[in-house]
Amino acid sequence: MEPATRLREIAKNLYGWSSFHNQWKIDFNSYAIKTPDGVVLVDPLKPTPAVLKKLEALGEFLAIYLTNAHHDREADSFRKQYQIQVYAHEKAKSDCDTKIDVLVLDGEKLPGGVRAVYLPGSSASEMALHVKVGGGTILVGDALLRQPNHGVELLPDQYLEDRKQALASLRRLLELDFKVITFAHGDPITEDAHKTIAAFLQKTKKNSK
Repeated sequence: MEPATRLREIAKNLYGWSSFHNQWKIDFNSYAIKTPDGVVLVDPLKPTPAVLKKLEALGEFLAIYLTNAHHDREADSFRKQYQIQVYAHEKAKSDCDTKIDVLVLDGEKLPGGVRAVYLPGSSASEMALHVKVGGGTILVGDALLRQPNHGVELLPDQYLEDRKQALASLRRLLELDFKVITFAHGDPITEDAHKTIAAFLQKTKKNSK
């Protein structure tokens, strides 16, 4: 993929950059969260020098968080350049091509005030991140997609490890306070995200009966 050419503000203190995957026909997204302690990077892709300069202007980089074992992307490059650590769920260790410095447990509070939420089902190492920025934000990896003209949806069945478990995991998100939700693939929802996810899960439950 080509380096990301634009950094956009998604919500207050939440920024994103992306690259289009020509084979899969969908954006791959990365995020930066500006916190009082520093800037945390989520699933970081390679940016152009101009975008990197804008990221650096947000503040000192604090940590890198991976939402699953397959989203290491340019994590090692950022780790080496800025001397920061890579965090991922403990079950990501066996499948990740990049060294994970800190193995994360469900519910753990991470640097920057970010809370880890384990979401097994789409993959064994899937975790979302919950942070207070933007009035409450959830960042998910592959647990959910948002395809153009399709809305929110699960990964296709051939990529899911366990559909039933994936849906059960996602229901945990409704226990959290959030207005914004971002996706590793697809555009974020910046208003009434909790309501949107609740409606999606209710619809999926009805369709599965």
